[in-house]
Amino acid sequence: MTSMTQNPWKYMLSQINVSVPENSRVKAERERLLRNPQGFENIALRSEPYVYYIINQLRRNDLPVELALVPLIESAYDPLATSPAQAAGLWQFVPVTAKEYGLNRSSSFDARRDLIASTTSAISLLQNLNNRFNGDWLLTLAAYNAGEGRVRRAMEKNKANGLPVNYWSLDLPKETMHYVPKILAIIDIVRNNQKYGIKLPDCSYENSLVRIDISKNISLAKIAKYAGIPLSDLKSFNAGYVQQTVNGPFHLLVPYVYAEDLYQKLLAENLVTTQITELLQDVPHTTMPFEVKSTTIQYSGIRNNSYGTPLVQGNNSKKQITYLVKEGDNLYSIAQNYRVKITDILEWNKLKNPRIKEGDVLTINLVSTNPI
Repeated sequence: MTSMTQNPWKYMLSQINVSVPENSRVKAERERLLRNPQGFENIALRSEPYVYYIINQLRRNDLPVELALVPLIESAYDPLATSPAQAAGLWQFVPVTAKEYGLNRSSSFDARRDLIASTTSAISLLQNLNNRFNGDWLLTLAAYNAGEGRVRRAMEKNKANGLPVNYWSLDLPKETMHYVPKILAIIDIVRNNQKYGIKLPDCSYENSLVRIDISKNISLAKIAKYAGIPLSDLKSFNAGYVQQTVNGPFHLLVPYVYAEDLYQKLLAENLVTTQITELLQDVPHTTMPFEVKSTTIQYSGIRNNSYGTPLVQGNNSKKQITYLVKEGDNLYSIAQNYRVKITDILEWNKLKNPRIKEGDVLTINLVSTNPI
């Protein structure tokens, strides 16, 4: 399993390749956002438990990572959010679209609010819309907001009148007229965060969600007590569950930092059957300037540190990671972290001296007994 644990907002920053027009609509949205920089930063920080998974899924499906900004606009990264039109969850699926994309709702579970299910469906919807609009992402996003039919009718009207059919020329609902410029304004703010005095979230993978499969009925309140997580937070992480007591089997999402302790307590009560599952999936090393772990993860009752670091298992086979140098890093700290020699890092990366700077990409070879 290949996991990425670098700050996803910093990664997004390194990947943005969008030409943001300096038109009046984008400027107006940017000015509106920058009137309350603290509010923007708070919403961005709220993405922390979810954004690792979302960015990984976007990368796996060859979609622009900037699409991770869609939940920021749609729901302010609140899985419990519900709109006046009854759109729900991080990606704000309305009931008819949710049904079309397999997000079923019952008296006990609303898949629109589930991180895994809703992200899978959102990616399918975005891919389908983008294919139907011939790769035009502005029309795709407009259709995500207003519906494909509404955008098509606006295009047909313009075509009949001899007018352009690009997004900027269309007569769309007021919300959609603001929606796409707002996304572009946020992309510009993220890309030029220092210029605008915006601090991007300093996310930690320890706060990213992992999955524990529960085999029997248990209340979320009891799980929250076992884990030491505020019940309100646990409800947000598992917003798909409508009832306070969840019928097993079901999957529970909790931050990585709490997972091992909780798993051991649930195991002692015979409430779990499988190991903890990390949500991050395989991505090619060559295209990912992320800190990458190539691991088969096994959790035991013995901790390497206070966060229960996973161990790499195997027969001393070599693993290779790509590491993006962060502010404050030096070769000594990196070598200590991965239990390798500074001289080896120099050799692997053909470095003549140990000076490194933020943004450098290092290759690090590991043997399977190294904790990473």
